[in-house]
This record gives sequence, structure tokens and C-alpha cells, in this order.
Amino acid sequence: MSAARGWAGLVGVITLMVALTACSASPDPVGPRPTTQVLATNAALGDAPPPGAASPSPQPPEKVSEANFVSPSGNIGCYLDKSGARCDIVRKNWQPPPAPADCDLDWGSGVSVHQAEEATFTCAGDTVLGGKEMLAYGKSLRAGDFLCSSDSKAMRCENTESGHGFTIAIEQYNLF
Repeated sequence: MSAARGWAGLVGVITLMVALTACSASPDPVGPRPTTQVLATNAALGDAPPPGAASPSPQPPEKVSEANFVSPSGNIGCYLDKSGARCDIVRKNWQPPPAPADCDLDWGSGVSVHQAEEATFTCAGDTVLGGKEMLAYGKSLRAGDFLCSSDSKAMRCENTESGHGFTIAIEQYNLF
């Protein structure tokens, strides 16, 4: 009789475990789940400035011939010189547009503005992340006509002569 109770108890435990497993199992099939593409929005970054207008900065920019720097969070790294500005980003909640057909390297990990050209996503096999200097929030650097300003909301680099530039942040980007 005790053997029958032992089997009945074992069957009860197994039934309970199966029931608990079924209740806690995910209804989704096992395997990769489709991801939803995150679209960037420029709404919080404001309108592009008129050509020739500098970014507002509480302090005058420090003049440099070139600089390789990071944001205080370390998420954005930039290179600035008299011919342009480029910033790469580690973590982002947005996707760049599709890569052009002629880009055989990494696409969309950063943005750049050069000479009087419009800002664009970079197609590059290198990175400007890892600069040793930090550009504190509220600070700016200027090399020729190019100005980069660090803000807690975004990094902004622009050609103050042409008015072309970009802002880049974890939540969004803006090319102007």
C-alpha cells in the first residue's frame, strides 16, 4: 500500500511540475524574434540654424587646429579639424538610412560634415571613438569654420560658414 501511495505522490509531483512549466512557458515560438525598426525623430533637437549662425554656447569655443575627443558619457567620439568634423556613436536607439550601393565598409555608425558639403552618415573602416580628451557639457571647440559643442542632450558639429552640420545623440540624429 505504501508503494502505491509513493507512486501516486510521484505522479502528483510530476503533474504539478508539468502544469507549472506550461504556465510559465512563453507562448512565442523559440527562435529569433522580428525587430521593429526604430525611426529617428528630429523634433526635440530644434530647427537648423541659418547659415553663418553659430551654436549657442555659454562660453566662447576653445580654438584648436585639430582635436579627438569624447562626450562625458563616452558614448560619442569625435574628430575635428579645419576641413571638417566627424562623430561616431556606440549606443543608439535609431537606425541610419540604408547604405548606398558604393559603401563596402561600416555604414551609419557616425556622421560627418566636410568643407561646404551637407552632413552625411559615414562609410568607414575606422572610428573616431576612443579620444583621450573629454569635451564637457556646455563646452565647444572650433577649428577654422567648424564648431563642435557638447550638450547633455546631443553633440552638435557644424560648418558655421555654410550652415551645414549635424546633431547626434542616443535617441536621435539630425542632419542639416
